[in-house]
Amino acid sequence: LLALVVALHLLGLQTLSTSLSVREQPAVPTVAHLRLSEPAPKAQSELSTLPAATMAPSVKVAKVVAPPAASAAATARMDTPDAPAAPKPSPSFPEEPTTPSTPAPEVMEPQTTPAPPPTETASTPVTPPVAPDAQNSQAPMAPVWLAQAKFVWPAPSLLQFELAGTSKGVRYTASASISWKHQDNNYQLRHEIQAFLFGKRSQTSVGQMGANGLLPTRFGDQFRQEQAAHFDRAKGLLVYSANTPSQTIEEGAQDRVSLFVQLAGALSGTPSLRGEGQQMSFQVVSAKQAEVWTFAVLGTEKLKFPLGDFDSLKLHRLPRNEYDQKIDIWLSPAHGYLPARIRIIQANGDVIEETLQSVGKP
Repeated sequence: LLALVVALHLLGLQTLSTSLSVREQPAVPTVAHLRLSEPAPKAQSELSTLPAATMAPSVKVAKVVAPPAASAAATARMDTPDAPAAPKPSPSFPEEPTTPSTPAPEVMEPQTTPAPPPTETASTPVTPPVAPDAQNSQAPMAPVWLAQAKFVWPAPSLLQFELAGTSKGVRYTASASISWKHQDNNYQLRHEIQAFLFGKRSQTSVGQMGANGLLPTRFGDQFRQEQAAHFDRAKGLLVYSANTPSQTIEEGAQDRVSLFVQLAGALSGTPSLRGEGQQMSFQVVSAKQAEVWTFAVLGTEKLKFPLGDFDSLKLHRLPRNEYDQKIDIWLSPAHGYLPARIRIIQANGDVIEETLQSVGKP
C-alpha cells in the first residue's frame, strides 16, 4: 500500500510538471506575437501613404476645374511631377471651390445681353414720323406780321439829334442825323454820327420800296474805311466785302439803317401793329453778318423835346442772347413814326442815346 501511494504521488508530480510546461509554452508565442509588433509600424506607414494617394487625385481634379478660362495653365500644372504637388494640397482647397462658382454666372450673362437689341430696334422705327413734324414746325421762315402789314411812307426828312454817350466810363457828346429820301420806287438813307474826339461814322442804305416794305440792295458802314453788305436777290444771298461767308436773304430783311423807316412805314399804315405786346421780327444785316431781331411794342409815352411835348410809341428789342445789344426806340406819330429817341446799350455797358432836336428837309 505504501508503495502504491508513493507511485501515485510520483505520477501526480509528473503530470503536474507536464501541465505546467504546457501552460508556459503558449506564453512564449504571445511574447513572440509581441515581438512581431515590429512590422506594425510598416502597416502604419502604409496607412500614412494611403491619404497621400487619395489626396493626389483630388488635387488633380480640383486643379482642372478651378481655372476654366486658362486651361493651358491647368494642364501645365498637371504635367509637372506629382511629388511637389502632393505637399501643397491644403492651401489650394479653399480657393478652388470659390473659383468654379464665379465663372458660371459670367457664362450666363452674355446669353441674356443679346436679347435687348431687338427691343431697341423695335423702338427706332417710331422716331422717323416725329422728324418731319419738327421740320414742318421750322419751315415757315417769313414773318407773319409782314403779310398783314400795309406801308405808308413818311415824307422825306432830315432828323437832327443830340447824342450823349459813355465809352469805357468816359462821357462824351456828339451830333447825329438821319436823312431819308425817296423818289419813285428808290430810296436813300444815311445815319451819321460825328464826335470831336471819335471822328465821324456814317451808315448808308440804298434800295427800292415794294409791297413788303423796303428792299435794300447795299448797306455801307464807314469809319476810317468802308465795309459793305450786298443784297443779291437774284441768288438769294448776302455777300459781304469783309471776306465773311455769305448768308441767305430772308423775306423782309433790313439793314441797320433801313430798319428805322421799315418800322415807321409798317406802324403808320397798320394800326393793329401798334397794340401793346405786338411783336415784329425780321432779319437785320450789318456789314459782317445778319441775324433776326424782334421788336416788341411797350406802349405810348409822352416825351419832352426842344420841339415841344408829344406822344411817342416805344419799342424794345427782345435780346436772344446774353451779349445782344439792348435797343429802345421811341417813334413819333407826328413825324410819320420816324424815331424821336434811340437808346443803345452795348454788352460792355457803353451807352449811346440820341434825342431829336429838329426836323427839316433833306
